[in-house]
Amino acid sequence: MIKLRFSKLPQHRKFNYIPVYYNKEKEELHAHVNDIKREMGELEKTEDSVKNNIRKAYQSKFADARYHNTQASRYYNLKIAGLVLLLSLISIKLWNSNFIEIILENLNK
Repeated sequence: MIKLRFSKLPQHRKFNYIPVYYNKEKEELHAHVNDIKREMGELEKTEDSVKNNIRKAYQSKFADARYHNTQASRYYNLKIAGLVLLLSLISIKLWNSNFIEIILENLNK
């Protein structure tokens, strides 16, 4: 029997995906222990540790102001609430009026 193939079927792909779990408390505890070890002189300060300290300082300073109850987010929520109120009033007004019936009659003609 002759086996002729005009195209090659693709083989299945194997993935080597290993999920990574991030535990914030564990990372903070590890960083805190390393900071204390550096203060006691057991670990040397490296460029990465200095960068991490600066990053942590900025994150703790600006995290609440950036994501929670800022004036801009309150203003945005107020605008959305006003828009919903306006659209609901318009829809109630149109529902109670004969305007929808007039439009439907004109479309059917």
